[in-house]
Amino acid sequence: MKLNYYILWVEDDNSWYETTTELFRETVEGHGFNPIIKRKKTLDEVIQELVDDGLKKYDIFLIDFNLRNSADGSSIIDFLREKNIYTDIIFYSSDKQTIIESIKERELEGVYHSDRKEIEDKFEKVFLTTIKKIEEINSMRGLIVGETSDLDEMIEERLQQCTELDIAKAFDIDKFFNEQILEKEQGKCKWLKAEYEKGGITAILPRLDAIRKLELLRGILKKNKEKHQYIPSFIKVNAPYQSEVIDVRNKFAHSKVIINGDGKEFLKAQIGDNHFEFNEESFKEIRINLKKHRDSLMELKECL
Repeated sequence: MKLNYYILWVEDDNSWYETTTELFRETVEGHGFNPIIKRKKTLDEVIQELVDDGLKKYDIFLIDFNLRNSADGSSIIDFLREKNIYTDIIFYSSDKQTIIESIKERELEGVYHSDRKEIEDKFEKVFLTTIKKIEEINSMRGLIVGETSDLDEMIEERLQQCTELDIAKAFDIDKFFNEQILEKEQGKCKWLKAEYEKGGITAILPRLDAIRKLELLRGILKKNKEKHQYIPSFIKVNAPYQSEVIDVRNKFAHSKVIINGDGKEFLKAQIGDNHFEFNEESFKEIRINLKKHRDSLMELKECL
């Protein structure tokens, strides 16, 4: 999921790491991304991570320039650049001047420095530059279409889960099938009915559109509110799913890139007589909503 934002953090002070982590999480989540933070304590651990995973997935590195029981930041800079890893790096230290001199000596690009006291502000500024490529029009269009498709699959998985656990028995699926599916799929009635009679609702789930799947899942859950304390919360969080996910996907499917008088690009969609425009702020809101619905579907999986 490209909504994941990967951070490799090299820090050997447990106390400072624990107190600062939440600040970075809030920044990343506030822009609609999911922070995935991996902590290392020494250069040797960074080298091992390179061997295991290549370090290519990370969006940013946070590195304490003065590690107590390891090579210093200069050695880490040299190691990363020797391996042709050009991910943006923020080095921080109480002695910021040492970092500045080391960066200047090596004429490095994509390397930032910060005092420990300024790290929250510096992280946010660098973070915003790293997500610029993601926020480009075509990247956002691809991200949103891909993410909404993933959410549709997750809803189908939760429906499969409900039927396997028998909680669907509290809901009249036959009535739903006849009134909400057959009546609205006139051209496919005979085929759908045959498949339903042969294999039940799970046999036709892949053929249902996103709205029918959503309505079916919500219908089942509303009949099972007492099964788990999270189900009522999910129903509430999920209530605007159609407008925040399904409708957004439909708008993007009918959108095109427009350049305004200032040369800035934005997306414009027209559905019927309605016009919709998307810019950086609306992209941010969309990402936050997509993350919210993904998180809620993941939590629902755990409680069913």
